[in-house]
Amino acid sequence: MLSLVRSGPTILKIRALGDASELMDAIGNMSFARDNNFDKTYDSAGEGDTVIFFDSDNPDDAPHFQTTATPSAMLCDLINRGLTDAIQHISVTPPNIIMRLIGDLDTAIDQIAADFKARETNRSYLMQNMDESSVLVNFTVEPINRAVPFSMMHKRALLIDKPYGQLIVFLRAKAQEYLNLSMGSPDWNEVEITLFDAMDQFNLHYNRLITVLQGLDIGIVVGEEWVPEYTVAMRKSAVYQVRLLTPISAREIKRMALALEYDDSGTRVVDFDVYFDKKKLGWSSELKQNKGYTRSDIGVLHRKRLLSSLPAEAKAMLHKYDSQIDRKT
Repeated sequence: MLSLVRSGPTILKIRALGDASELMDAIGNMSFARDNNFDKTYDSAGEGDTVIFFDSDNPDDAPHFQTTATPSAMLCDLINRGLTDAIQHISVTPPNIIMRLIGDLDTAIDQIAADFKARETNRSYLMQNMDESSVLVNFTVEPINRAVPFSMMHKRALLIDKPYGQLIVFLRAKAQEYLNLSMGSPDWNEVEITLFDAMDQFNLHYNRLITVLQGLDIGIVVGEEWVPEYTVAMRKSAVYQVRLLTPISAREIKRMALALEYDDSGTRVVDFDVYFDKKKLGWSSELKQNKGYTRSDIGVLHRKRLLSSLPAEAKAMLHKYDSQIDRKT
């Protein structure tokens, strides 16, 4: 549940001959998005997607397409349709890679550049240099289990003269080492999240938690179990514990847990506790930072923040689970 390296979209540039309407229609039928703004099209492209644009004397009038089809599949379709006569020239970028780092990105980028004798460039290099044969590696602090806009890419990028397949395998193998370097420490945080629900909807709230952990892409679940817990009156109850290994601070995990405790109206629907270094994290520090707020106000505040951070699919799934919560008292 922590993606560090993935491929980026491939860019295909086509210069057409004469009337390109039939050619554009054929490409449009294979695409799920069409826009006249290239940046907007690219920003919404995910792993393995292809972005196609037409090399036109008037770029503002040229449509841009986004598809899950590979460039080779698209070209085969155009050939089989007998549309090659409408094409003067095609350029395609080499595969590019997106790598997630946290902390001091420049330290890790310097090391990667040294390891591969890379050339330094900028994040949008491939858009201006379609004939480049080297692999472009872009860096970001954002989760990469979704589309990452150019604006969220680090300004520094690297061009590496190595076959794409070999390079991505090597980067995936060394990704944690480079992440540790950018973080300034090899130590990740092992955080324990416990779940207690008086309405006995453990599975529902567990699914809510896992949906958020996967959506935010913030760690690796290394263990789960039922554990006993004692109240102040020494009454024993069972709670479900999820152990998370994460580069994110324990305090940030606590805020995520607070967000999951409340619904949009400020009603507390479950009890999540967070433990770090065998100590239970309180929420009093949140009160100090948000003077005049109640605990439910803080929960709603973090819930809004959480929802704004989740990708659309995870947000929809969370809302679906939320609608199933039994709120009877």
